[in-house]
Amino acid sequence: MNGIPTLVAHDLRLQYRYGIHAAYGTVIALYGAFLVFAGPHLPDWAVALVIFSDPSALGFFFLGGLMLLEKGEGVRAALSISPVSAHTYLLAKTITLTALALAAVIVLGVAKSGAVNWPQLLVAVVLTSLFYIGIGVPIALRFKTVNAYLLGSALFLGPVLVPAGLALVDPLPAPLLAFPPVAQFRLTLTALGYGSATRLDLVAMYASALLAATAALFYAHQVLQSELGRK
Repeated sequence: MNGIPTLVAHDLRLQYRYGIHAAYGTVIALYGAFLVFAGPHLPDWAVALVIFSDPSALGFFFLGGLMLLEKGEGVRAALSISPVSAHTYLLAKTITLTALALAAVIVLGVAKSGAVNWPQLLVAVVLTSLFYIGIGVPIALRFKTVNAYLLGSALFLGPVLVPAGLALVDPLPAPLLAFPPVAQFRLTLTALGYGSATRLDLVAMYASALLAATAALFYAHQVLQSELGRK
């Protein structure tokens, strides 16, 4: 646990050095300006789609990019012979990327018109971010370069993200809530005013998203242990 602040600081420096903060900040500023001016004329589901895409894209594509940049610089090779465990490494990545996702979604939520269920939205963002970080790790380890990852990883992400569009069905059939991307997107949708959800629906969606995030991070940890060793 003592290595977490050091690794968090390293991740933040790496993100800054490679322009991730500047690029992501620019995109969020443009999205925010777009929502301020066009938000009142957009359906709630369109706004929710923009917001939902942030933690998933940040946790998946940016994570993979960071891991491959580290690989190119020999950072992960150094970590494999250091006392840093897979758990500490993964936790540091999770903290920085989820914090960025939360900051971005808060900006977008404030920029949109209409009411926002903030507790539900922020919990949905955290669970979504954790899930995509978890599935991003083992996929990133399959690639050798950032360009290869950005192009090839879409083949893995597509089958997960595309069915999430089923969350737009209203009323939503209860069995679909068992599919995590549907539950994650539906939580975002209902937090922003699209569709309906009973208390039982919310419990089912939270449970589905939480189980998915836990399973994804557990698997990511197991895979990282094979890369960094068991410590």
